Amino acid sequence: MKKLVLFLTVVMVMAFSSICMAADGGDLNKEQKVADAFIAALTSDNVNYNKVSINFSDGLKAKLDEKTFTRLKSDVKSKMGNLNQERFFSFERIQPDGQQDKLTYIASFTNEKMVAMVFVFDKDTKLIDFGLMTMKPQTNAEAQTTQQAQ
Repeated sequence: MKKLVLFLTVVMVMAFSSICMAADGGDLNKEQKVADAFIAALTSDNVNYNKVSINFSDGLKAKLDEKTFTRLKSDVKSKMGNLNQERFFSFERIQPDGQQDKLTYIASFTNEKMVAMVFVFDKDTKLIDFGLMTMKPQTNAEAQTTQQAQ
């Protein structure tokens, strides 16, 4: 009898914990696949524009056509170098009604050690905007100034 009660308790705990899990997992997975495809297309010659632009919103397709994308690829290659690695950093729901999501990746290139790659998605998991921002490490003097200001 004790084993039966223990078994039922474990089953109920497992069922309750699955209900409490995050509901955004499906959106996050889809958006990560789109972001990974975009990063691959931007940093290598193996992925073409047509394959990656399927996941663009109409507004982004108008701003970033194939010619502009090719120019962006060459700019990234010349200024940042080759991609060493990228890692997923954060997922955020931007608007209170859940209409936009923001994914952030931290990447390392041969010429730039830290680059934030930010991707903004609409509710249909279409990429609507992106940004690449180089980040510089804070020096000791800057850290002290920041601490004193607080």
